[in-house]
Amino acid sequence: MSLRSALKLPKEHGAWAMLYVPFVLGAAVAGRVNWPVLLLLLSATAVFISRESLLVYWRARARGRDAAESGRTLLLYLALAAAFGSPLILAFELFWLIPLGVIGAALLLVNGKQATRMEERSTTSEIMAIGGLTMTAPAAYYAASGRWEMPALWLWLLSALYMASSVFYIKLRVYRLNPRKQAEQRQALRWCAFYHSFLIVALPALIFAGSLRLFAFIAFAPALVRTFWGMFAPKPKVNLARAGVLEIVYSLVFLVCAAFGFRSA
Repeated sequence: MSLRSALKLPKEHGAWAMLYVPFVLGAAVAGRVNWPVLLLLLSATAVFISRESLLVYWRARARGRDAAESGRTLLLYLALAAAFGSPLILAFELFWLIPLGVIGAALLLVNGKQATRMEERSTTSEIMAIGGLTMTAPAAYYAASGRWEMPALWLWLLSALYMASSVFYIKLRVYRLNPRKQAEQRQALRWCAFYHSFLIVALPALIFAGSLRLFAFIAFAPALVRTFWGMFAPKPKVNLARAGVLEIVYSLVFLVCAAFGFRSA
């Protein structure tokens, strides 16, 4: 048995980036790493990993199978999350983490319920999951700074908008691999074009209004170029390993540029 299977780690590699890139961004913009940040990291990680056991538990129960093992694993990870997270409220009095945690958990639970019905790959479901995962950005900023400020919400918005970009792009590339899904390809192309056109309009508008700095647009630039190039110059084959490495590079560019933009404000 592999380590991933033994620990019941989530299978979606991209979801790890959606969890940790916003987290690092929030802490970087706050400009410090302290005990609340470390405790939040451990608690958020335990909650994230517990989702895999929750899905196994729900699916087993829905099919009338024994779910005792997955139930025990779920409780173990939730207990770890509570152990690491409770000092944030009881000792450090970071009370704004409560509504953040409730909203994030609710979005992930709805996404998990959809996954038990095999609907987790729908655009709506994936966007909801992104909304929950990227809440680590404002949470990390708040834990590091001890202050609830407007930049925390901007970090969440930018992180969610950036991560959602990959949903539309990847769906388009996957549908193009199947020549029989012409209708799905056209719909994916329309949504991908609409979403990224929205980003091209909305980001400069926010920069012009003074809500964001130029580095916010630069942070999105590699993903925007990749998407429009992929839409108008599609490749017949997809190298998944290469695509995965490139997505990591794009995420790091987003992280560095967004952090620098907020830090220099």
